[in-house]
Amino acid sequence: MTDSSPAIETRLLSPLYIWPGGWLVLLSAMDNRPHQHVAASLLVALEGSLQVSRDGETLTQPLVRVPPEIPQSLHSDTPLAVLHLDPDEPAWWALREADEGAVLPLAELRQPLMALADGQVHVDMAAAFIRQLRVPHPAHIPDPRIVAACQALREDSSLDLESLAVTANLSASRFRRLFSEQLGVTFKRFVLHLKCQRALTLWQSGMSLTELAVAAGFYDQPHLNRTLRTMFDALPSRYARGQSVQVVDLSAHTRTTFTE
Repeated sequence: MTDSSPAIETRLLSPLYIWPGGWLVLLSAMDNRPHQHVAASLLVALEGSLQVSRDGETLTQPLVRVPPEIPQSLHSDTPLAVLHLDPDEPAWWALREADEGAVLPLAELRQPLMALADGQVHVDMAAAFIRQLRVPHPAHIPDPRIVAACQALREDSSLDLESLAVTANLSASRFRRLFSEQLGVTFKRFVLHLKCQRALTLWQSGMSLTELAVAAGFYDQPHLNRTLRTMFDALPSRYARGQSVQVVDLSAHTRTTFTE
């Protein structure tokens, strides 16, 4: 896979940890262009502060949350953690209600993240960190019918809106509206996002975009390329720079559920 060169020298400080609700990677630095993705972002500077453009507002601070579908770009000369959290991920629903200073103390976020930034695989620590983000349990959660639909889509990518609406005992139009109201993203965009997540799970160093597009269920390689540029600016593999990118699947250790 190829992409344009990053504006700053960047190294991967961790594997790419992925689970059925998001992904986490630690980087030595980062500089990307404006983009907009379905997942929410939690951006944490391991030292100093980040510079983030969020929906036209420039923030310089150590911790930034970006809701789904909000335009953003990021610049950091120092190590940082990048988390993408799906709009139905319990950690996002906990974080969206939290106060960045009180409920999300920076030291408590940085400590486990710094322990993950040694380039080694730490499945238990990474899974424990995700579970930590889900505490406290959010006061508000998505409609159970939408949560069930999201889970069904993860298990069977061939499901369409009409069949999910029938399962939810809703008309197709009502289901479409409820989905957008609850998660802040459209059904179509969420399905496209899940394909991107599938691509991240399947990606291996040396794999071509054409091979990846077919495996992840995209129409063709240009479709995958356009989607990745729009949603992510680029895959984390862009920052490998001679390193072997290791994808670590946390699915068996971190469930996406509001009943944990």
